[in-house]
Amino acid sequence: MNKTQDRHIIDVLFVLALFGIFAFSALMLVMIGANVYQNTVDDMSSNFDSRTATAYITEKLRQGDAAGSVSLEQLEDTDALVLSQDIEGQEYCTYLYFHQGNLMELFTRRGADLVGDTLGAGQAIMPLKDMEIKALSDSLFSVRLTTAEGEAKSLLLNVHSKQ
Repeated sequence: MNKTQDRHIIDVLFVLALFGIFAFSALMLVMIGANVYQNTVDDMSSNFDSRTATAYITEKLRQGDAAGSVSLEQLEDTDALVLSQDIEGQEYCTYLYFHQGNLMELFTRRGADLVGDTLGAGQAIMPLKDMEIKALSDSLFSVRLTTAEGEAKSLLLNVHSKQ
């Protein structure tokens, strides 16, 4: 009778040990999967931020690419990429610039007096750590930006229309 009872205890312990190993393995698999998922989400977010900023600036330049309409100007001591356009006989400008940790866009009539903080009047597009714009020639612009996560990107933007 003792042998039968010992055998049942060993059978129960074996089944419990097997279940414990299975539960531990399942838990480890879930933890590894969650870690891989979190890394993928972080990478996708970083790529989204850097690609969105560069794509936004590039697309704005392409939209405003007309003869003599793209320039680099100072807006309150800040370099701004300026895209000019004529709307019903009035000249309007879209300014792309960096202000207080954001890529900013300001659309206004040329020469309009903005009361107060001109740079703050623009629309915040997305957060950045830094952005620098330089004119390399009349038709070539260099843009260097640092995303909120610290990733550095640089672009060379070429105006295709004749100046």
